[in-house]
Amino acid sequence: MKILGKVVSGSVDSGVKIFLENTENIEDFPVGSLITILGKQHKYLGIITDAGISSHEKNAYEMINPNTSDLVKAHLLRVYGDRLRTQWIEAALIAQASSDKMDATFADTMPSFASALVETTAEELISFFGKENRENLWSIGQPKTPKALAVEVPIDVEKLANLSFGIFGKSGTGKTFLGNLLAGYLTLYNLLVSKDKPYRLLIFDMHSEYALELKDNLGRPIAEGVAQIFKDYFVRYTPDPELAKERGLKLFKINLSQIRIEDIQMIAPIFGISETFLRYLYDIQKVIEKHFGVKEHWLWVLLIDERKEEEMMRTEEGREIIQRLLDQIKKRTGGRFQSISSLRVYLEDRIKNDIGSSALISYKSQIPKLKRLLSYPCTMDEDPVGEIVKYITERDGASVSISLGKYEKETPLYMLIANLIARRLRDEINKKIMAGGEPETKIIIFLEEAHNFLGRTTYRLSPFGDIAREMRKRGVILCIIDQRPSELDPDVISMLWTAFVFSLTEKNDIEAALMGAPRASLFKKLIPLLRNREVLIYGEAIRFPIVISVRDYAEAVKIFKDFLRKRTKMREEKIKVLMENGFI
Repeated sequence: MKILGKVVSGSVDSGVKIFLENTENIEDFPVGSLITILGKQHKYLGIITDAGISSHEKNAYEMINPNTSDLVKAHLLRVYGDRLRTQWIEAALIAQASSDKMDATFADTMPSFASALVETTAEELISFFGKENRENLWSIGQPKTPKALAVEVPIDVEKLANLSFGIFGKSGTGKTFLGNLLAGYLTLYNLLVSKDKPYRLLIFDMHSEYALELKDNLGRPIAEGVAQIFKDYFVRYTPDPELAKERGLKLFKINLSQIRIEDIQMIAPIFGISETFLRYLYDIQKVIEKHFGVKEHWLWVLLIDERKEEEMMRTEEGREIIQRLLDQIKKRTGGRFQSISSLRVYLEDRIKNDIGSSALISYKSQIPKLKRLLSYPCTMDEDPVGEIVKYITERDGASVSISLGKYEKETPLYMLIANLIARRLRDEINKKIMAGGEPETKIIIFLEEAHNFLGRTTYRLSPFGDIAREMRKRGVILCIIDQRPSELDPDVISMLWTAFVFSLTEKNDIEAALMGAPRASLFKKLIPLLRNREVLIYGEAIRFPIVISVRDYAEAVKIFKDFLRKRTKMREEKIKVLMENGFI
């Protein structure tokens, strides 16, 4: 067995320092790589967190001095090689096992002085991390090692789905590829393994890379998204009418009657709406309900004006909404209002007299900003939120994706859709529990740009905060996906039981992403050095922390499609047998 180096110092908590043999090339030991150390009683697994060279300055100068002959350099290297320079690596200890049996546990002892650094073998990695069985254990990728090993490290999707998990990293590092990979594994596991509560995925898909195709950095499609591959098991929605028509997705329209003031409060900073107006908004809502008699349609009354009326009258649906709104107001007010114009004048008068002149001034200055809501696809009667909640909560339902399409940069629309669904889901589950029942499904919510809902200022306002705090015991968990984990509320980070950390460079983001990691301080240096598709994984769903190169998604797509082909063939053969025996 070749010895690559020797342990010279360190501790269990701060990691170990290893001097490499002079015959080794330090360039073969990149940060993030797995290493194996042979102690007297244990075999240790570690992750390289730093590497360097120490040298004796005088002799080192002679080696690079252009005036020193090659003969002298060769002599210096031969005679004083060990003293010219010392190559070293530092490593975090992550696991240990008895030398005579692979009873792997988290490392809680220190390798003895001069313990040997040796080459890591595929068999050792399998004994530490397990092997893919394509049921609950699925390959997440190959480990980073000094010498490439054809070993696939598995993730336990059953454990992953037990509690909330997070995917963090800068833009372009591979978060969406990993998200699709995990969603695909969860879907496969759900189809392969019979469970009391089937899994239902709810994917909020900002860039349409789960429902349609994943894209490269130039925006070119390169692979099908998980909801496209498993389209027989997903219902796909979008608020984009053109996308819905072109790709066969269901159109999602915002029902303004379902929007609460709390929803408006969350998007107010993006719209530039003042705190003063938000305080007045509760009183304005009461004025509308009192004088117009349309409690459920108060937001329509607040937002619609002559200009929007003219625009809506160009479509059949718009004309119907205007007419129904006026008919309801006429019926409940004795026919007082015949037009949107008369409604607008009276509303402003009531705001001034019932609340005050300052409220009217605030209303006139802020309402144009809030009217941006009417630029989104709206409805008065349809209830896509109810449809979606029904799909994901019933045993015979389906998973759901909501893709923004052309609205991918409209964060307020994304937040409204997500909050409306989350609130209804929370309320439906609570209603079932209060009636003595239990949810029929296990729901896994993929939430991109999660800080919009679970940030320090939004966590207590958003229904996702309630879900994160209260619903995990009822089988509702979150997959939190974010570029800026430091903007998430610390309580949210503490609820994550498995984390996937791609490259981050901001100190606060790195600290937040590693909040639940064992010996987190040791991994801080390696996070900024991770390459694209390299990710540090730690937590319940993997045996020990590890840096891996995420599995090629194209390979996973082949596995997904092969499974679906076999499943379809088996179904067809069963139907054929039933027909031959006269049962069909």
